[in-house]
Amino acid sequence: MTQHEIAILRTVVYASLFEYPLTLDEVHAALMESELSQPEILRVYGASHALRRVVDYREGFFFPSGRRDLIAERRRRERDSRLFLSEHRALLRLVCTIPFTAVVALSGSVAHLNLEPEGDLDLFIITRGPHVWTVTVAVIVLAKLLRKRRTVCVNFVLADSHLELDQQDLFTANQVLHLKPLVGGRTFDEFVRANPFVGRFYPNGVRRRRAETVTIPVIGKTPRNFGRIKRLLELLFTIPSGTIEAGCRRLYRSHLTRRARLWRSPEQVQLETDCLKLHTHSHRHSILDRFDRAMEEALAACEVCDEAMKVG
Repeated sequence: MTQHEIAILRTVVYASLFEYPLTLDEVHAALMESELSQPEILRVYGASHALRRVVDYREGFFFPSGRRDLIAERRRRERDSRLFLSEHRALLRLVCTIPFTAVVALSGSVAHLNLEPEGDLDLFIITRGPHVWTVTVAVIVLAKLLRKRRTVCVNFVLADSHLELDQQDLFTANQVLHLKPLVGGRTFDEFVRANPFVGRFYPNGVRRRRAETVTIPVIGKTPRNFGRIKRLLELLFTIPSGTIEAGCRRLYRSHLTRRARLWRSPEQVQLETDCLKLHTHSHRHSILDRFDRAMEEALAACEVCDEAMKVG
């Protein structure tokens, strides 16, 4: 197979691990290590007997051969995801107005509108200044007050002084690419620029991302007073913020370390002053292992097709 064929195959196979068929536009945005245009993708696909053996293109979606059921599943999950986000609109609006939040973004399956039953509201946050622990605790308290603590998952919070990510692999690049910022577009652009490895995996996606705005009407139009209240609270808390941050860090870190024995992936946890990463049950290794196996199977099927074409 050619480099372009493999790029298309890898993109479709990776998405299928999450039972997510891709539109042509999505294949273009998530195309791995390739800059093919949409017409070029269709041209490569149409000319490749091997690729068409392992990847179907039906009803506007690309998916592994024999998995047409994924189209109906995607539509069902998208409908459920929009309903889920609508139910949590008030919470998201309040999170976006918490003092010192520079970026609030949806992450994980809900960012794809691919939420599974019992799925969480995963949030990725960047704080303005060293307020990582304060903002995290504020979100948790807010979720508890609204009786949504079991739903909200604040699993990655960075300070704007720590925008470069430590792990720079395919799994992380895919997560970054599909974050859906609700507020903080400028800071989010700085975050993407601080992590150029994402562009090496997804050159089309990063280039498009810079001009892209969130298309999911999650929080609606935020009233002007919300912004004013946020700025006022930031001014009021400027002086005591250091003390508050230290207290939140001490108390919440103590709580987290007491639960460390329950973590399935302790290597994916960071409890730093400017980075709070709580991927305590990370699927990173299992996803990458499954991806490798799925690609081996797909490439083997393509080789069979190539051999059959030669014999024919």
